[in-house]
This record gives sequence, C-alpha cells and structure tokens, in this order.
Amino acid sequence: MGERTGLVVLAALMIGSAVLGPFPHPVPLLFAIAAAGAVNAVFPLMRSFGSAVLGGAAVAGVGVAAVPFVTCSTDRFTDVFTCTGDAPTWHMTGAVLVAALSGAALVLARALGAAELARRLAAIERAVTEGARR
Repeated sequence: MGERTGLVVLAALMIGSAVLGPFPHPVPLLFAIAAAGAVNAVFPLMRSFGSAVLGGAAVAGVGVAAVPFVTCSTDRFTDVFTCTGDAPTWHMTGAVLVAALSGAALVLARALGAAELARRLAAIERAVTEGARR
C-alpha cells in the first residue's frame, strides 16, 4: 500500500509543479507526461506502460536540461526558448526535477510490482499446500 501512496504523491507533486511552478516551456509538459506515467504505474495492467512513460520522461528531462543554455548563448536560436531573465535556469531546474521525480516513481513502480508478485506467489503456494493436504 505504501508504494501506491508514494506514486500518487509523486504524481500530485508533478501536477502541482506543472501548474504552479515557474518553469518555462516545455517543462510543464514533461511534468504532465511524467504524472500520467506515475498514475498508470499504480494499476497492475498499466504498470509496464506507466514505467515506460516514466523512463521516457526521465530521459527527456536529462536531455533537455541544458538546451536553453546552448540556444541562448547565440542570437540565432533565441526564439526557440525564452532567454530572458533566469528562464534558462528555471528550465534546467524543472527538467532535472522531472528526471528525479520520474526516477523515484520508477523505483516505486518496480517495488510495487515485486510486492504484488510476492503476494501472488504466496497465494499459489498456499493453494498448492492445501491441495496436497486433501
């Protein structure tokens, strides 16, 4: 039960960061995608899909973390990202947070899957033991 609660809390943090955070485009979208993956990872049928989405969000977060610093260093690409004020810093901060929260959700999804597998195996073992006694 603790892993499920953890995934829901992480999804809520991701949604809150997307809605209320000072992060420039496309970081809120990454938060929303990662939140969808965390919510999907709660359900056994969707755990593999949710984990794949979380992994993709983590990789994308790492991949786009430094992009504004590169694009804002030249006048040629200043229309790609917001280059005013501390927007590149908030972009990098948000992208790293997406990667970190997605990684934490991946760990919880894996732990939840392992715990459910152990419960299923214990139930099968009990059924086999009771069947052998009869």
